[in-house]
Amino acid sequence: MNRSYKKGYRFERRVKTYLEKKGYRVFRLAGSKPADLIAINNETIYIVECKSNKYIRKEAKTKLIELSKDTMAKPIIAINRNRKILFIDPIKENKIDL
Repeated sequence: MNRSYKKGYRFERRVKTYLEKKGYRVFRLAGSKPADLIAINNETIYIVECKSNKYIRKEAKTKLIELSKDTMAKPIIAINRNRKILFIDPIKENKIDL
């Protein structure tokens, strides 16, 4: 297991734990395909892409948005910023609070 993978895995686990504490039921997807996490509560389903390096390729962002349209779930990008989790709406490209 390389260092980059471990860093990404640890960040996914942090995001998962954070969302669970907020009342979401969270599932980690095998091989991060088609996304990293699915988070569900009584009102919303989120498809979550976690980025520990603060960077998401345009193709990955487009794929996440398209997947959300196919599933009626809301896309979210979770970014590790100064050891805090920042959630971004990839459609509106703004910060959101969960």
